[in-house]
Amino acid sequence: MLMSGEYRSRVERKQAAKQTKQKKAKTKRGRSWLKTVAIAILLMMVLGAIGGIATFAYFVKDAPPLDEAKIKDPLSSVLYDMNGKQVAELGGYKRTYISYKDVPKVLEDAVLATEDARFYEHHGIDIVRLAGAVLANIKEGFGAEGGSTITQQVVKMTFLSSKKTLERKAQEAWLALQLEQKYSKHEILEMYLNKIYYSDGIYGVARAAEYYFGKTDLKKLTLPEAALLAGMPQAPNRYNPYDHPEAAKKRRDTVLSLMVKHGFISQEEAEKAKQVPIQSMLTKRKKSQNDVPYDAFIDEVIKEVTDKANVNVFEDGLKIYTTLDQNVQTYVEKLLNSDKYFTNKKDLQSGIAVVDTKTGAIRALGGGRHRDNIEFGFNYAIQPVGQPGSTIKPILDYGPAIEYLKWSTAHILVDEPYTYSDGTPIRNAGGKYAGPVTLRKALTWSYNIPALKTYQAVGKERAMEFANRLGMGFDEVYEPYAIGGVSRYVSVLQMAGAYTAFGNNGVYTKHMP
Repeated sequence: MLMSGEYRSRVERKQAAKQTKQKKAKTKRGRSWLKTVAIAILLMMVLGAIGGIATFAYFVKDAPPLDEAKIKDPLSSVLYDMNGKQVAELGGYKRTYISYKDVPKVLEDAVLATEDARFYEHHGIDIVRLAGAVLANIKEGFGAEGGSTITQQVVKMTFLSSKKTLERKAQEAWLALQLEQKYSKHEILEMYLNKIYYSDGIYGVARAAEYYFGKTDLKKLTLPEAALLAGMPQAPNRYNPYDHPEAAKKRRDTVLSLMVKHGFISQEEAEKAKQVPIQSMLTKRKKSQNDVPYDAFIDEVIKEVTDKANVNVFEDGLKIYTTLDQNVQTYVEKLLNSDKYFTNKKDLQSGIAVVDTKTGAIRALGGGRHRDNIEFGFNYAIQPVGQPGSTIKPILDYGPAIEYLKWSTAHILVDEPYTYSDGTPIRNAGGKYAGPVTLRKALTWSYNIPALKTYQAVGKERAMEFANRLGMGFDEVYEPYAIGGVSRYVSVLQMAGAYTAFGNNGVYTKHMP
């Protein structure tokens, strides 16, 4: 009996040992499989990271440099008249530049709540926000939601296109990191607030506040006004409060809710601001920002400035003080557009130049008739339009005779049949001759023969010298020039400038706008 019990015990022990061994082998195989899977996953992650880094490097290799010149925002130039009153603004960028110190907290809070609540926590890229955008793009397709920080938006507006591609997003992130290393958060926020577009040709929050609310001091902005300004840049035309007040209100209220969410204002403050009607916030809408008055005069200003200085009047934010007299300019344009002096001649064009005889200051320029729909077109005041005709006679003939020959206006000239030096006959307009006439009468009646005789008496060299001292710029003159047969066309402004000397005791002062 004892032996039998011992036997059973040995058998049982062997079976138990065998089972234990099998369990250990199974556990070992399980652990080996898990280890293999873990290594495979880790390897895939490493390869994925390497691939991601390689792809990122490939995309950013063609990224544009962080050019400081491009960071500077183009500013339109402002023109002022002779009394320092603003006349016009030149350039496509209607922008008033502001510094960060001029930005009130309510506006900064509204912008951060809307565009980048973690702006002061990240270094150009917000991983948390980016992860949320990635999930949204996976669910709804690429481009469904943006994860761009304010820094990235500055980069996009300054250096990159608006295309939604992986390459552009990679370059945007790369340049954003560089921008954060080079500039402070306040400087970057300042860039953003000056670059953003607000519809109607308006750029920058300062100009937008003035355009929509009539406020030149941002620190006077109210909470609902700041919220609207913070919300508009996402879709400026869609949220234009003049054109789409309901959409603008909805967007403003969304911004107010975001400000509550991020702890910038209380729910009570938001609800109170939401009760303010959009229309009550707005100032009267200004006329088109693209209207340029007095374009004939401004043509000459642009030419004068660009000829004398290496500047871009449309982007350099210049303040240009001119000699324009707006009252005279208005009268000139009224005169040109009147049918009183152009009866039954609708297509007839004309130019006018009004120049101060003492100073040479251009007070007004009329560039043509009915120019309401023309912006910087042909300018009949400053562009050469034709021969001067008899208006050249005081400049090439009688003026030089008084200057060099000491003739008086009573000097006698004979109006009679006559020829040019080559034998070609010359006649008066009426075909008749007046006989002996004074220089004064010859000029008054615009007789051609006395004019030619005077020119010949002066001599071509002195005649040309005198004319050029009055700004005519002749390279050569010939006898037909004496009666206006000039092959080189002249402008109305050029002739007006030359005539100023006759009203200034013979002293010529170069005209200027």
